[in-house]
Amino acid sequence: HEWDHLNGQKPIWMRKPEEVTQEEYASFYKSLTNDWEDHLAVKHFSVEGSLEFRALLFVPKRAPFDLFESKKKRNNIKLYVRRVFIMDDCPGPLPPDPSLLPGGVGPPRPPPP
Repeated sequence: HEWDHLNGQKPIWMRKPEEVTQEEYASFYKSLTNDWEDHLAVKHFSVEGSLEFRALLFVPKRAPFDLFESKKKRNNIKLYVRRVFIMDDCPGPLPPDPSLLPGGVGPPRPPPP
């Protein structure tokens, strides 16, 4: 069997912020959140030290209409490890209800073998 490489594009959060266009951010935000409007702001950053990760956080233009509905599953921070999706509601250094900040967090690069 011969394998075809289907997705050669680097994940948006793995790229340098200066390499990503506003249109790419908007497209990624809409696919991530199912929002029909563009985001208000985006923060794309990396942290290096004893803990290393890259993050991409979006601030929507409007609060979700069901913000105070307690039974709804939140579309919060998604965690990726080695570019593989791990969990949909990642606990972390943000407040307990970061429902206004959809985004993704992942390591900057795979660890050496």
